[in-house]
Amino acid sequence: MKKKASHTPEASREQFGLATVDENEWICVGAFTGAHGVRGDVRLKSFTEDPEELLTFNSIHRGPGGPIVEFKAKKHIKGGYAVAVEGVADCNAAEAQQGVQLYVSREEFSDLDDDEFYLADLIGIEAVDIDAEPVGLIRAVENFGADDLLEIALYTPVKGIGKLAMIPFRKEWVPQLDLQAGRAVVAFQEWVDTQVEVPTDSSKAEAEEKRNTSKG
Repeated sequence: MKKKASHTPEASREQFGLATVDENEWICVGAFTGAHGVRGDVRLKSFTEDPEELLTFNSIHRGPGGPIVEFKAKKHIKGGYAVAVEGVADCNAAEAQQGVQLYVSREEFSDLDDDEFYLADLIGIEAVDIDAEPVGLIRAVENFGADDLLEIALYTPVKGIGKLAMIPFRKEWVPQLDLQAGRAVVAFQEWVDTQVEVPTDSSKAEAEEKRNTSKG
C-alpha cells in the first residue's frame, strides 16, 4: 500500500512563507508581490475587503510582531497599490520584497461577534477534504468581482490544476470552518471534478481508435 506523505501545518506554513507564531494576535493584511516598474516601486497586494483600509493602520509589520515597515502609496493598481518602501531604492531591491507578508496587531481592529471573522483570519489555516485528509494551506483570499476565492497552496499538485487551487468561498465548497482549530473543510475532489474534464467511455473509445489508426 502506498504510504501518504505526512504534513504538519507548522512546517507547511514555513514552506509557503506564512506565519508560524503569534497568529492569534496578528492579522495578515497584505503582501509585497514584487517590483512595479524599474524605479524601485513595489507591488502591494491588499487582503482587506477595501484596499484603501490598508493605508489607514497605525503600524504595519513585516511578519507577525516583526519590524515596522514604512511605505507610501504612489498609485492604485489591480488588487492593491504600487508603493515606495523605505530602504528600497532600485528594481532589484523591490523584486527582493516579493513574498513579504504584512501584519497588523489585532488590537487595531474592531471587536467581532462570536460568529464573525476577518477574511484575513483564513490565511495560513489548513484545508482538509471531506474525509479529513490534508489538502494544503490557504495562502490568500482573492476576489475578482464575484465570489471570494480561497487560494490554496496544495501539498500535492493536481494534474490539470497545478500547485494552486482557487476555490469559491461558499458553503457548497467550504462546508465547515473552524478557526480555533485552524482548519477549513473543503469539498476538494468534488471541486476538482468541476475543473478537470473526466474522460467518458465514448471519449476513451475515440482515443483508443485514434491510437490504433496511427499505429496502422
